[in-house]
Amino acid sequence: MDQPSQHTLPTAAELGVSEGEYERILRDLRQRSGSDEPPAAVASRRRRAGWLPLAVLAFVAAAVSWSLTPSDPEPTYAFMHEVDGRPITYTSCGLIQVAVYPAGGPPNAEELVREAVAEMRSATGLDITVVGAFGGHAPNWNFEAGPVHRDDPISVSWQDGESIAELTEHTAGLGGSRTIAGPDGTQRLVAGTIALSRDYYASLTESGDDDEALAVLLHEFGHVFGLGHVDSRAELMDASNSSRTSFGKGDLQGLRLLGQGPCQ
Repeated sequence: MDQPSQHTLPTAAELGVSEGEYERILRDLRQRSGSDEPPAAVASRRRRAGWLPLAVLAFVAAAVSWSLTPSDPEPTYAFMHEVDGRPITYTSCGLIQVAVYPAGGPPNAEELVREAVAEMRSATGLDITVVGAFGGHAPNWNFEAGPVHRDDPISVSWQDGESIAELTEHTAGLGGSRTIAGPDGTQRLVAGTIALSRDYYASLTESGDDDEALAVLLHEFGHVFGLGHVDSRAELMDASNSSRTSFGKGDLQGLRLLGQGPCQ
């Protein structure tokens, strides 16, 4: 984790600009500084003070003076799985259970998942509940488990790069669900899995960044329930999100639709 400097950048509110315009200014600063870090690496460090030199503060203030007043971007969302133009969803009329496997996670792992589930329940209208915290390996913990069943819970666990190769230093979490076909051939989502980076969450615990800890989890829950990435910094499902810590308007529109799937 970067060591914080004694200087911090002014916030968007302090500069009197929107979060979207503030992000545009910061992107321009990164380009001018010649940073060649992948977007994900920048995203994982954006909220830690001191990653830009003090010299850019004057540029930020100057940039505000010539920046145009941004208009609100159009809400946008995307679905991960579709058939004939309709999203594949979880059942809309049954209990959807979530099991927490806190080993290697933050001290408040179960509380964090319960907070995220409450937001997902509100956003989708689905009957989602946390059934408790458990030891051992989560079902389908590495996304390569054997057969899954329609009533398997969504599992949330903390892993590292040694257990799941995709959890690199630039990846805070992974999320997704399996699909199965019912008797009539209709597909549905089941057995969702979320794997969160132990190292990344350890750094968030050290810095006390609870908003980011929840944001990463909500992003992965979005994938589990069927939301795909979008190219809009106004949405939490932005592919290279580095600013939002809550669902945007498009995210919420997509989640409402995903909660209105068939009763299977």
